[in-house]
Amino acid sequence: MRSDRITVGLCLLVSVAMGGCGSQVDRNTTLATPPQAGSQSPPSSVNEINKALSLTAAQSTSSTADYRIGPDDLVQITIYNIPEQDARVTPRMIMLRVSQQGKIVIPLVGELQVKDMTTREVEGELRIRYAKYIRTPQVGVMITEIRQRVSVMGAVQKPGVVELTGPKSVIDVLALAGGVTERAGNQVHVYRQDNQGGRQSIVIDLMLLANNAGAIGDDKSGVALNSPLQAGDVVNVPQAGMFFVDGAVGKPGSYPLGRNYTLSQALAMAGGINPELADYAAVSINRRHGPNKMETIAVDLNTVMAGAANDPQVLPDDVILVPMSSFKYFVKRFIGTIISGVSVGSFVGGS
Repeated sequence: MRSDRITVGLCLLVSVAMGGCGSQVDRNTTLATPPQAGSQSPPSSVNEINKALSLTAAQSTSSTADYRIGPDDLVQITIYNIPEQDARVTPRMIMLRVSQQGKIVIPLVGELQVKDMTTREVEGELRIRYAKYIRTPQVGVMITEIRQRVSVMGAVQKPGVVELTGPKSVIDVLALAGGVTERAGNQVHVYRQDNQGGRQSIVIDLMLLANNAGAIGDDKSGVALNSPLQAGDVVNVPQAGMFFVDGAVGKPGSYPLGRNYTLSQALAMAGGINPELADYAAVSINRRHGPNKMETIAVDLNTVMAGAANDPQVLPDDVILVPMSSFKYFVKRFIGTIISGVSVGSFVGGS
C-alpha cells in the first residue's frame, strides 16, 4: 500500500499530499479486464471453463523467482565465495525454517524479516549485510520447501484450504479445487492482507482467466494473472447474481442481488459509505457486456443524493468501487493526529 502549525504551511502540506497521492482504492483494488475484440473467444459453459482452467494450469510456469516467502517455508542460503575449508566464521551453506513471524536467524547477520520477500530481494539484503564481514559476498537464496496455505471458497467443486507445495497461481488453485460449479458467476476475487494490515482486492473476469491466451499474459493494469498466490490469500468465486463493493465502505465484499437494487441501496448493504474517507464524486460501477467488453460507469454520488441525477440500477456481476479521497485521508491521518496530540497535551498541561 503507498500511503501517504502555520496555516500557510498546512496548506502547502495538503497541496503536496494531493499532488503525490492517488486514490487508495485504485491502489488496492485491481480489475482484470477482458481480452480485446478479435482475440481468442473465451469459453462459455462451465465444462468449457473448467477444461480451459485445467489445460492452463497444466501449462503454468510459475517461477519461485516470483514467489514471496511465507511462514514455515524452508530456505537455503549459500555464500559461494567462502571455501568449505575456510568456513570458520559462517557456514558456506545453511538451511533455515521461516518462523511464524516471517523471520530467519542467520550467522553473523542475525535476525532478518523475509516474509513477503522474493529470493532476489533476500539475496540483495544479505549481500548488504554480509559486506561488513566478507569482501564482495556472492549470495544465493533458494526455497527448497514451500509450506503455505490459501483458502478457496464460493462456487467451486471442492472449497476449503489448499496446501501449496510450490508456486501456485489463481488458475492452479481453481483447478485443484475441481473447477467452478454451475452456480458460479463471472468473477474471481482474491483477498490479501498487506504488511500494513490493510486489505488488497483483485477482481478477475472468470472468462479472461479461463482463456489461455489472456490468462497467461498480463491485463492492461499490469497484473500478471498467473503470478503466484501468497500465504493466507483467499480466492473467492461468488455465485451468479452477486455484486461486489470495495473501497471506503463499512463492509466491503460480495452481496446477493436478491431484487432490483439501486447504487445507493447496494452501498447501504455494504455498510454504507465512510464519510470521513470516501470521494463521493469518483464512485464507479464496472460492468461487463459480453465476453469482450467491460464498461466503467462514473457516478457522482453528490448529485445522486441531491436528486440531480438518477440513482443507477445495479446488475449482476457489477463491481462498485468507492475510492478514498486523498485530501480526506490526509486530514484524518495527519491533521487529526496533530489535533489529537495537541488536545491531549493541553489537557495534561492543564492538569
